[in-house]
Amino acid sequence: MSAIRLAAAALILMPSLASAQAFVWAEQLQKSPSKLAATLGTGAKCSRGAPHSVPVDVVDLGTTFEPDLFSPIRVGDINSLVSAIGEENLRVDRDRDRQYVAEGIGKSVCLIGREATATAYSFMDRIFRIELVFDRCQSREEKAHQLVAMNASLVYASCDGVDLKEKDFDSILYRSIKARNTYGYTQQGQPGFLDFRWSGFIGGEYEAAERRYVGDFRCNVRREVQNQIPDIDQSHRCLIDVDNSDPTHWSATAMYETFTPGMIFNDVSSHLTANRLFVDMPEEEQAIKSMRSGLQSMVDRIKKSIEDRLAAKESKDNDVSNILGAGN
Repeated sequence: MSAIRLAAAALILMPSLASAQAFVWAEQLQKSPSKLAATLGTGAKCSRGAPHSVPVDVVDLGTTFEPDLFSPIRVGDINSLVSAIGEENLRVDRDRDRQYVAEGIGKSVCLIGREATATAYSFMDRIFRIELVFDRCQSREEKAHQLVAMNASLVYASCDGVDLKEKDFDSILYRSIKARNTYGYTQQGQPGFLDFRWSGFIGGEYEAAERRYVGDFRCNVRREVQNQIPDIDQSHRCLIDVDNSDPTHWSATAMYETFTPGMIFNDVSSHLTANRLFVDMPEEEQAIKSMRSGLQSMVDRIKKSIEDRLAAKESKDNDVSNILGAGN
């Protein structure tokens, strides 16, 4: 019943974000991108982006794979990541622009008014991850940039200014987090004496994935917002709330909390939602596995080129040695 009242309040109090707040974000997992766009309605503008891609910029002969959606490549020697000035390291292949494109993993981006951007990742037309970032623009409108070389124009959405006022959706979301009472704080800003980092139970089949999620999750916002948060005439910290009761609907929320420090308790003045994450862990695992074969083939080709270079160098060195050692 309380969830119904919160949804109703969202519709009444938040016309600019009504379509985004009138439903449970975690329940949009497993749906198609087109269904998500239809559910958001006219309050959002969604578009299909290029397929998901991952960097394959550094490869050595010991390169292996990790079950990671964004950084699945692991070099065998950490020194391979260091590009030293001088003689080229023939055991490492570098190409900062090289990427593997996962054609089976789609990506859709939805601009929700001037407040937020939702990025949805899908596999076989089923959404398995949604990243919701609160942009907090003062205004957002489409603008055209003239491409002289192509005699055409590029239309893009411009996010201008920063709006750091606490909104109704911030307050409603915080009250729901407060009611669950499982939140904690990262060590950003100036934590109070009794503050703590979220340390709920992590275990089970998807423990490794969840540790990556929690370890990387914090108040990540666009640079303009990040730069202005410290200018607020109060202390601030990043509140983290994680709901890991269902691995098919895993979620986390990060929001800035501004406050006046007290001896034991702090006088909190506002909450500003930074970002939210929703993941269907089993489905994301399948999406990651779908990249393995193509990545393996790509890395194997790169390793073969490294071996060919090393063999060519050894052959050249042997030729020189034979010449200098002839007639002894």
